Amino acid sequence: MGIDQADPVRRQAGGRTSTLPAVVPVAVVGAGQSGLAVGYHLRQAGVECVLLDAGSEVGETWERRWDSLTLFTSAQFSGLPGLPFPGDGRHYPGKDEVAAYLRDYAERFDLPVLPDHRVLSVRRDGDGYLLRTTRGECRAGQVVIATGAFGIPRLPEFAAALSPDVATLHTSEYRSPAGLAPGTVVVVGDGNSGRQIAAELSATHDVVLSCGEAVSPPLPQTVVGRDMFWWMSVLGVMRLPVSMQAPDPVVGDRVPELVAAGAIRTAGRVVAAEGAELLVADGERLKPSTVIWATGFRTDWSWLDPEMLDDDGQPRHTEGAGAVPGSHYLGLYRMRTRGSALIGFVGHDAEHVATALVDTARSRATTTTPPTTEGQAS
Repeated sequence: MGIDQADPVRRQAGGRTSTLPAVVPVAVVGAGQSGLAVGYHLRQAGVECVLLDAGSEVGETWERRWDSLTLFTSAQFSGLPGLPFPGDGRHYPGKDEVAAYLRDYAERFDLPVLPDHRVLSVRRDGDGYLLRTTRGECRAGQVVIATGAFGIPRLPEFAAALSPDVATLHTSEYRSPAGLAPGTVVVVGDGNSGRQIAAELSATHDVVLSCGEAVSPPLPQTVVGRDMFWWMSVLGVMRLPVSMQAPDPVVGDRVPELVAAGAIRTAGRVVAAEGAELLVADGERLKPSTVIWATGFRTDWSWLDPEMLDDDGQPRHTEGAGAVPGSHYLGLYRMRTRGSALIGFVGHDAEHVATALVDTARSRATTTTPPTTEGQAS
């Protein structure tokens, strides 16, 4: 059954709310791009919901990223359902533009976002769920976990062995070259974030980029004047199921030309720390003044009901449909396709999940609403 605006289950008299409802048909945990996208579809279908977010305002996580961060998808491929990203479609939005767009999106569609409501636990409660937040409790018939794919900064175990005389920070803490002391910066990790930061720092610092063993395929930003994601969308690549083993491509990579120009030096995989030095797999020793860990993020799902998790502590789901009835997931890394965690493509998954939510909500409303007799007001 598709999503439409007919036969609403229950339409709110306005999306904005300042208090946590005691009971709601659908609770969405997270008001980032994924939560907003599914919230849009639920509102369009007339299903009452609430979006619970730990941040103080929509878009806050984007504003905390480094100053020069830009999307590697152009504006044409960076919008959520119902609202194209503003401006020239060929423009590559900065992180503050993304934050502003998400706030506008929530306001434009009157989405019921509750900021400063960190969800502490989600537990089964009869045929629904009990959510405990920093501002109280809420019972929901269905729940969507839309907290994103990247939660807690991940550091290698040996990071703690590095001397405190060496400044260290994760990419989530990096802001700009001005915040780093002079000297050699070692960027550990050569994915998109590590390479973008290394390229920026090459103008002001001596930079060593530590590369892992997995080789990420390079993708140009544009091909024959078209954004790479235009080609990938036209060819259907962004909707194809993907292998979790295949490394992510590096988009618009400037590192090779900077290496050729002597502005960046590359090293092998860092495997240990000893005093003020980092040890490379080939035996090389690096002596940085600053280390930037571009080592990604990990997730912690311990706040979910154990019934919702597998033996490895990961959510039990199939393409976003939870193994436990009434549970759904959105925005997970490669949940259904390569675009599952990307702002411009999460809308496809959001519609898929919302269709299931709406069908279930309508079914429950039908079975719980007593029939009216002839001549009686309905």
